[in-house]
Amino acid sequence: MGNGVLRVYQEEWFPFQNLPAALARFQAETGIRAELSWDSVGVGTIEHMFEQMLGSFSSDQPAYDLICCDEIILQDMARQGRVVDLAPLMKRDGVSLGAVTEATRGAVMRDGAVLGLPCINVSSMLLYRRDLFDRYGLDIPDSWEELKGVATTLQDAVRRDEGREFYGFETRGAPGGGHAVWTIGSFLGSHGARWLDGDKAVAGITDAHRAALATYLDILWSACPPDQGGISFVEMRRDFASGRVGMIMDVGMEYAHVLANVPELADKAGVAIVPAGPAGRAPNLYTPPWAIPIGSDMAEEAWALARFLTSDAQLIEDGERSAAVEAASLPVLYSAAFDRAFRDDLLQTVRASRAVARLERPFSGAGMAANEIVGNTVHAALQRHIEPEAALQKIEADLRILVAST
Repeated sequence: MGNGVLRVYQEEWFPFQNLPAALARFQAETGIRAELSWDSVGVGTIEHMFEQMLGSFSSDQPAYDLICCDEIILQDMARQGRVVDLAPLMKRDGVSLGAVTEATRGAVMRDGAVLGLPCINVSSMLLYRRDLFDRYGLDIPDSWEELKGVATTLQDAVRRDEGREFYGFETRGAPGGGHAVWTIGSFLGSHGARWLDGDKAVAGITDAHRAALATYLDILWSACPPDQGGISFVEMRRDFASGRVGMIMDVGMEYAHVLANVPELADKAGVAIVPAGPAGRAPNLYTPPWAIPIGSDMAEEAWALARFLTSDAQLIEDGERSAAVEAASLPVLYSAAFDRAFRDDLLQTVRASRAVARLERPFSGAGMAANEIVGNTVHAALQRHIEPEAALQKIEADLRILVAST
C-alpha cells in the first residue's frame, strides 16, 4: 500500500502540466505527501494507460489512490463495486456537481452514486489554416457536406500551386478504444444515432447509422492522408504543424497548447465548432473525473486532494499555466480570468461546444470493450477490410454479445 504517501495517476498531457506544482502546494498546505505517476499516450500506448486505471480499481491493494480516470472505465469498475461513492463525502462537506453540465453529471454518476469529481470536459473542434482559407476565399464549413467540399477544394488548390503533398483534412482513424471510436461519435450524434442506451440496450442499425458511417468514410477517403488509419491526436498535431494538412478535427486542449506555444503557427490558424449533421452538432464529450479506488487505504486524503484539484481557483491556475482551456467548471470556463488567458476564437468555440457536447463513445457499464468493438470495426471499414454495412452489423452483433455478458 501507500505507506502514508498519496499516489496519484494521470496522463502526461498538456492540460495537466501544472499538476506537479499543485501537488506540491497541496502537500505544503495539508502535510499530506503526494506522489505523481503519469504516462504519455498515443497510438499503441493508450492501452497501457487503460490497464493502469483498470489495475488500480480492480485490485484490493491498488497502485494508486487517486486517478483521473476515463469515465467509461469508471462506469465498468463502479458496476463491479470497485469505486468509492463520493456522494456521502460530498453531502458531509457541502460539495455539489452544480457547476458542470448535465451531460458531465451523467458521465460521473451511476445509480445515484458519484464516481468522481470532474476536472476537464474535452470536445472535438476544427483547427484550420486561416491563412490558406483567406488565400482561397474559403468559408468555415458548417456541415459535413461543406467540410468535404472545403477540404477537397483546399487540397486541390495547394497541390496545384505549391506542387507538394497536401491533404485537406485529418482526424482520428486508428483502431482501439480511444481513436476512431472518438471521431465517429461526432458523426453519429449529428445524425441522431447512438450505439448504446444504458447498460443493456443496444441500438438496432438504422439509416442514421448508415449515413453517419458513410459520411465519415467518404470524407476520410476523399481528403485525408493515406495513413489515416494510423492517426491519433499525436499525429494530427504533427501533421498540422508541418503543413501537411489544412484542417484537423480533435479536441480543444490540443489546440490550446499549439496556439500558446507555437506563435508562428498560431498566427496562421483558427478554431471553429464541429460541423452539423441532420440532427445538429454533436461534439463528442470526454470528461474523466478524479476518482478513488475502493481498495485505497487513503480515501479521506484522496478525497481532500480531489476537492483541491477541482476547485475553481486551481482550475483557473491550471488554465493560465497549462493552457487548460476546457475546464469542467462552468464558472471557470466563463470567468474573466479565462477571457484574459485565451484567444477569443478558441474560447468561444469551447463555450459553444460545451453547450451541446455529449458522450457518444458507447457509454455503459460494459466498459472499454464496447469502445474497442466500435473503434476496431470502424477502423477496418476505413482500411476497406470490411464493407460499411457489414461493419455496422458486426458492431451491433458484437455489442449485443458484450452487454449480455455484463
